[in-house]
Amino acid sequence: MKQLFILLFVALLAVPFGCYKSEDTLLIRALTHKSTEYEGKLVHDWMVLGSDMIKENYLYGPQSARIFGYLGLTAWESVCHGLDGGKSMTGQINDYAAGAQFDSDKEYDWGIVLCSAMRTVFPQLVENINNAQRSQVDVLAAVQEDEMMKKGITEQVRQDSKDLGIRIGLRINDRIKKDGRDLIRNIVPVIPSRDASHKWYWDPNTLGQVPVEPMWGTIRTFVTDNAQTCEPDQPFPYSESPTSDFYLEAKEVYDVERTPTNKAIAYHWENGVGRTSGPAGHWINIARQLLQQEDRNLAESAKVYCLLGFAAADGFSTTWFAKYKYFLLRPVTYVRENIDPTWTPMINTPPYPDYMSGSSVMGGAGSTMLISAFGDVPFSDRTHLGSPLFTPEGGPFVLPERSFTSLTEAGELAALSRVVGGVHFRRACEEGLESGRCIANMILSRTDFGF
Repeated sequence: MKQLFILLFVALLAVPFGCYKSEDTLLIRALTHKSTEYEGKLVHDWMVLGSDMIKENYLYGPQSARIFGYLGLTAWESVCHGLDGGKSMTGQINDYAAGAQFDSDKEYDWGIVLCSAMRTVFPQLVENINNAQRSQVDVLAAVQEDEMMKKGITEQVRQDSKDLGIRIGLRINDRIKKDGRDLIRNIVPVIPSRDASHKWYWDPNTLGQVPVEPMWGTIRTFVTDNAQTCEPDQPFPYSESPTSDFYLEAKEVYDVERTPTNKAIAYHWENGVGRTSGPAGHWINIARQLLQQEDRNLAESAKVYCLLGFAAADGFSTTWFAKYKYFLLRPVTYVRENIDPTWTPMINTPPYPDYMSGSSVMGGAGSTMLISAFGDVPFSDRTHLGSPLFTPEGGPFVLPERSFTSLTEAGELAALSRVVGGVHFRRACEEGLESGRCIANMILSRTDFGF
């Protein structure tokens, strides 16, 4: 009996302290705290800060989408190791073969890992970031870190968590530096000239515009193979014949009645530079509202932002490749030349070609991605609540919240809004909507979060 007692005692000593059993999985020390135990607010605050900086720095749609792609990646990489079975995006996305080394024998606070990683990535990512904005990043990181310390974690856990967050951020910064954005800053491409032989070309003279980011389609995508993945069918052939598809699409835009209903559709999805954080930012904000409404935790929120960020970034890469491949004129140019020289769209026409519509791509990608997380739910969108909008018809028009019967309806109305608003032909919107859905579904099929 005495020998049996000694054997049992020795066996107990062999069990590692600090580990415990949950179902059939022996959990490691890094899971002392799980990222599902933290509030989603931690990552929501960073997304709001990113949106604010995009607006303040007057960044355009593709620039905004790229930022949200990296912020989503940073969020997920910061919390994935705090999950039983959580998987990093290392090896799952393009040009991210080696993530930060992770020590499973250390205890981490995932809130501190997150704010430390964000603090590292923001200055590298946000274009034209100024000193005041750098201070905002530092302040938010410090506030979140202090909140985590109030839980009673040790100084060693703080330092280990900060170190892991910094290393995660530096790995992501490596990808930021090499994705091609810096390269195209120094390239001035030759823009095709519109003439009698190329009447379908986008015209910079109609509204006195300079085309935005003509080289953006060369930037490295996150999940899709390249910017030609999910490329749309070509636009209708240019024609001035009143019976042609091209003319009829222009006539449809011209004939839109400027009713309160149509204005409400056009205004709600107008995400102009400097006033909002672009179409990507609008869908990120819808995601935030749904996450807050359902009180989703940090890990769940980070996953949604990561998926939606990938969809936005890859969606705008595909959009911009198509825009400068076809270089198609806007409705305002065609209508003034062929139907009514005095016509003005309901909302402002942005400074880049028509085909295809970025807002429509985000309508397809954003709705598909959020349906995967929430189901095709009804919701109210308060993104523009109280926001003043100036249009060619005047303003400011102070915008209300808007209710939708489903996420599918919201995505389809985001696409339709560009026809109603007079800034896109229908084909650019319908093809964009399908392209966005294609991109979102491809991302969902190619990524495994283990959660």
